[in-house]
Amino acid sequence: MSEKMAQNANQGSSTAGGPVAAPAAPARAKTVGIAFWLLVAAAAAVLIRIPVGISAVNSDEYKAELEAVFGRNVIVPNWIASESSAYVWSGIITAAVFAAIAVLIRMGLGWPRFVLVLSVVLTGLNMRVQFTQEPVVTAAAWVTLASVLLALAAAVLLFLPQSGAYFKSVSRGRKNKLASQA
Repeated sequence: MSEKMAQNANQGSSTAGGPVAAPAAPARAKTVGIAFWLLVAAAAAVLIRIPVGISAVNSDEYKAELEAVFGRNVIVPNWIASESSAYVWSGIITAAVFAAIAVLIRMGLGWPRFVLVLSVVLTGLNMRVQFTQEPVVTAAAWVTLASVLLALAAAVLLFLPQSGAYFKSVSRGRKNKLASQA
């Protein structure tokens, strides 16, 4: 008898006054899981771009190209310090944004998808500038391209119908949970 009561308590009971089972969390869509890992990879690629870019701008070839493009009007050490700082800060911020979006989508929140689209567009514009600026830091531009493609693939996956259904079911589950607590 006590075993049956323990099972009822664990499973919930529909009788008045008895415990009610919490609705099960919806199963995470496979597309959301893949998008999470793509965003983690995109964040890692952005972080990899930092040392790649810094080593590229510190190379003798880059310094010679700087002087060829700008002549004696450029102060090479200042230019390199500015470029290095830009690689560090833009890399850290972009990686943090991608990582935060990855965690939030894994939690079942749908709104970070739209932030991801904005981030992909801005990172893509940055990549375009990296390929067209004079002098070009080719290695860093290719790593940026890889991170943009990874993030773009994640964004596409997050807007597929399976992902949308998952985010809607998680949202409904949160609303039902709040309603049952009130």
